[in-house]
Amino acid sequence: MSARARLPVAAALLLSACATAAPAPPAGGGWLDQPLVSWNQAGVPVPRAPAPTAEMVGNRERCRAGIRGPRTASDQAVTGAGWWLSGPAHTAGETTVVPAAADWDGMCRPWTFQVFVFTRDRYAGTLSPVRMNARTDGAWQAVRLESPRHLAADFLRYTDADPLCCPSRLSEVEYRIDEATRGPVVAPLNVRTRARPR
Repeated sequence: MSARARLPVAAALLLSACATAAPAPPAGGGWLDQPLVSWNQAGVPVPRAPAPTAEMVGNRERCRAGIRGPRTASDQAVTGAGWWLSGPAHTAGETTVVPAAADWDGMCRPWTFQVFVFTRDRYAGTLSPVRMNARTDGAWQAVRLESPRHLAADFLRYTDADPLCCPSRLSEVEYRIDEATRGPVVAPLNVRTRARPR
């Protein structure tokens, strides 16, 4: 094939790659204000925690009392990817939700954290497309396992006028766990934002 003939082929491949690459979700809670696009994929491993810095290691030692040890295969998959378990696991039937952090703030609240979902101890995805920080817009607050295949999660929503203690709104996301050829996968269904009860 001549160099001239190869140019259209290369251009087509480049356009195809650009068309299939998903844009990065907005940081913080911005993804909750956009149409929901699934960020999870079946059959992939638990994402790695960010590489620890000296400050992160110091925070972890200071906040060690709030870190729990792994008890299940799901817990071990999360800690094996470099995360530290930052709260109790939530289980309904064959589905388990595991919150974990890579860092902590000055009051030992989770920082750089994520919430992982497993079905039959197989990783199915995260509840957020981005890592979160306590007391910031988009931080995960609670999860409800309505059945082994359906769950909902609340995320704190701050305006510029809200004090750190008191976000004025909550966004609730509903999810379904689908079975794909390569394994289970968490798919977001819809999001509803409302005033937070006082």
